[in-house]
Amino acid sequence: MKSILRKIGRSRLALIVGALVLIGVGGVAILSQTGSDGGGERAASDSEALTSSASPTGGTPAATPSASPSPTPSASATPSASPSAKTESASGADKYKEVCAPYPAFPDENCTGWKHTGVKLKDCNGDIRKSGITLDGCRFKDLKIVAKDVTIKRSHVTGSVYASYMTDWDFQNLTLIDVEVEDAGNASPDRAAIGGPNFTCIRCHVHNTGTGISMSDNVTIKESYVHDFTYTDGAHQAAAGANGGQNITLIHNNLECSRTNVGADKQGCSSALSLYDEPVIKNVLVQNNLFNTAGGYCTYGGGPNSSNVRYIDNQFGKKFHPKCGGYGPVAAWHKGNPGHVWRGNTWQGTKTAINP
Repeated sequence: MKSILRKIGRSRLALIVGALVLIGVGGVAILSQTGSDGGGERAASDSEALTSSASPTGGTPAATPSASPSPTPSASATPSASPSAKTESASGADKYKEVCAPYPAFPDENCTGWKHTGVKLKDCNGDIRKSGITLDGCRFKDLKIVAKDVTIKRSHVTGSVYASYMTDWDFQNLTLIDVEVEDAGNASPDRAAIGGPNFTCIRCHVHNTGTGISMSDNVTIKESYVHDFTYTDGAHQAAAGANGGQNITLIHNNLECSRTNVGADKQGCSSALSLYDEPVIKNVLVQNNLFNTAGGYCTYGGGPNSSNVRYIDNQFGKKFHPKCGGYGPVAAWHKGNPGHVWRGNTWQGTKTAINP
């Protein structure tokens, strides 16, 4: 689990898609690895937000039997208010509308990414430097964000989505809606598909990349499908993960970690969802997700220095192992930590409770 937190500042998000309104973007910690683009910049990792008042201090994360996400640069961030959709705190003001079949069904390739929208793609410049723009129906070869409040809709990215040293690796309120990110041919095996603070991912389809979504402060992931990664020596992969961070929200996602190009002897995924307190994990909502992994545990729950981490109504699958992960469904969960909630988490397709 050797990784370095990438963090960065504060973000605010206003997003309207049909009857969809998300208010507030929060963040998550960074999970996975980054690489370099042609200009020598390293890709950031990704995630999203949820707020709370706890303030734990840093410490040493719990050990993993197999591996952990890889390094990213770090900084400091200020949490912001977060959206909620069908969460324990949802209210009449929450207008978020699902496109995929609702829980207990889960997103797949048929309702995530750009293909289900029927849009015809056009080639677009992936070096985004103008703030406040919306790009729709684009085909990108890598996507570099060097601007604020950018929205990408109904598009396809071959490679990865990353920020820049010019913005201190901050996505600055990036929103991805119905976007597919994949890396056919493994051109960038050392990169997370998306990585950094201050972004939102709605109905993203992420696959065949070096690893999945690497989160830092103020990240939201909703109704997305993340699966099937390409093995790289020394890489510790996960569908989504954070090496420290705060204000992270994951709602109604299908998170799966396996490696497509190696046999069972090299299936070294960390987990489907890895939350590591390197140094701190706090203010995290994990609700209505499905977890499967070929790795050691299906999720790492935050570690001894975490606070306000809530796992609510998630399902743990048996696609790769009868215990979800090779060693079990969950590790590094400290139920006595301030604000922690573990409620309604069961084996997929049953009402059998999982009690860590």
